[in-house]
Amino acid sequence: MNAENTRIGIIGLGSMSSAIVRGFITHGGIDATRITASARNRARLENNCKALGIHPGTTAEVAENSDIVIVGVIPTQVENVLREVRDLLPGKIIVSIAYGVSHQRYMELLPEGCHVICVVPNTPIEVGKGVLVCSNDHSLTEEQLEIFNELFGSIALIELLPPELLDLGGIVAGSTPAFMDIVIESLADAAVLHGMPRATAYRLVEKMMEGSAAYAMETGSHPAALKDGVCSPGGATIKGVATLETSGLRGALIQAIVDIMK
Repeated sequence: MNAENTRIGIIGLGSMSSAIVRGFITHGGIDATRITASARNRARLENNCKALGIHPGTTAEVAENSDIVIVGVIPTQVENVLREVRDLLPGKIIVSIAYGVSHQRYMELLPEGCHVICVVPNTPIEVGKGVLVCSNDHSLTEEQLEIFNELFGSIALIELLPPELLDLGGIVAGSTPAFMDIVIESLADAAVLHGMPRATAYRLVEKMMEGSAAYAMETGSHPAALKDGVCSPGGATIKGVATLETSGLRGALIQAIVDIMK
């Protein structure tokens, strides 16, 4: 088995599973004919598979005919789903996006010879710009991990974390896109308030966010240094920064993570 001919199966074709499929096909160079999916609602499954260009199948067909099986059902369904196909999974790469189901729990539910990695993706994976936080207590072989990294690394930054940090990593990478969407919307609203067409405002703000993130990643500069580089003494930018500071932006963002973690 290698990444070029790996057959991918999806058990539970929900929103995140579909985002991963779109990422694979559009940005990962994966042929849609190599992907098969299953779901409880057959009619909906067939419609979704037709839209994605992938094959619909039963859960057993997915498990038997795939090299990588992505478990995308909700956590409360994992045990029942695995019970149906557990004997078909040894030797395969099992990627769980069922948030909250640990690697240890999978090992309890599956027979020997199964290889599992628990991950938390975020929605930008659909456009090849995702983050995939992974638990480092996986049971993939070295060869399987290379295949996993090649496939998912084409659509996401892969970050291995100890299991006790997986939830936090998932929140930092998975919840915060919603925070950034609010920032984008707010900045665009401010531009619209002052007369800019909304489509133009969104385009400018979104590209600014993309460029700022790319600049920080490529230069490796500290965010404070990048901020300082834009703030001229007595200039417009430092005045805006001062308003953000006095309005408690930093504290609000920190508290949002704290509240999620409670």
